[in-house]
Amino acid sequence: MFLEYLRKKIYQKKTKILPIINNKEIHKNKFKYFNFEFKNYGSKNPKKIFYIIRRSPGAGFFSNLNFVIHNLLICEKLKFIPVIDMKNYPTIYNCKNKINGNYNSWLYYFKPVSKYKLSEVYKSKNVILCDNKTSRDNAFSSKNYKDEFKYLNGFRFLNKEHHGIFKKYIIIKKDILKIANNFIKNNFKKKVLGICFRGSDQKKSGYHPYPPTKEQMLFATDALIKKYKFKKIYLCTEDIDYLNLYKKKYVNKIIYFNNPRTNDKKDLFKGNNNKHRYKIGLGNLIDMIILSKTDYLLHGISNIPEAAIFYSKLYSNRKNFPRSLVNNGMSGNVFISQFSFYLKQILPFALGGFKKNILKV
Repeated sequence: MFLEYLRKKIYQKKTKILPIINNKEIHKNKFKYFNFEFKNYGSKNPKKIFYIIRRSPGAGFFSNLNFVIHNLLICEKLKFIPVIDMKNYPTIYNCKNKINGNYNSWLYYFKPVSKYKLSEVYKSKNVILCDNKTSRDNAFSSKNYKDEFKYLNGFRFLNKEHHGIFKKYIIIKKDILKIANNFIKNNFKKKVLGICFRGSDQKKSGYHPYPPTKEQMLFATDALIKKYKFKKIYLCTEDIDYLNLYKKKYVNKIIYFNNPRTNDKKDLFKGNNNKHRYKIGLGNLIDMIILSKTDYLLHGISNIPEAAIFYSKLYSNRKNFPRSLVNNGMSGNVFISQFSFYLKQILPFALGGFKKNILKV
């Protein structure tokens, strides 16, 4: 349907300059699931087709990045010009004031994906707005990948094509890389165990993996330290209670980056600092880069450690990232998930609770 509409709108005057007409990818029906929107914003660039990647309000930092990577791949196959608009379509990381001269939250952290500015695109003749679809309720299921573009899966399912897209388009700003690399240089003198221990909102998120419990993570941490003799622990967590737990137990081993943090009673995104939301995204990105340089990863199912593994494979010779995964399964709908984690945490395994010592190392 979309393709016929696109042909009528864009190709009413026959032209040889837009290769999309004869693009074989079109006939594979990879894109029939998407509800693209065609817009004519003006008369500029009549021989170009722009593809605006927008996701509002979006979700977590790496969920948004994953969405961008998938759409850049779609854009590449259709031979459109990509532009990311997180200004007119703001995410939860957008601040009310400019950050480094930008209202577009993509540009807080990354370079533009093409040379065209939004001001020019929104005066152009042929503009496609991407679909806001992401995934099935269970975004972490491999079943989603039976249809290549029907659902946009998480980082754990990205392939070599996505690696190529990342290297071509996703350029982290130099000042951010410098912060992360300086931290690594100053703190990674000996073997480091990387831990991503999600808490706060993930305990109540519907259709989402249950996070690990404190008991599971402490058991796994002790077992890994005993087996591999780690001298340091890099902890990635947004939960202040989990950070304090690890600081108390592993006094001389624990290292971490100073990110905004929260607890079960406080919304992470509520803060008085006018750069608060920017700092949350900055902390997520720096955590990912640092985790990618650790010697071993311990984590639950989450995009942050999966993105770290993805990133590590791109920029090192490491083919297999050594890790241990704590998998507690998936939560239910948005109503059940409000209490199910807390209930399963106290119930014995025989009555539906979580396993205490789930990890074998």
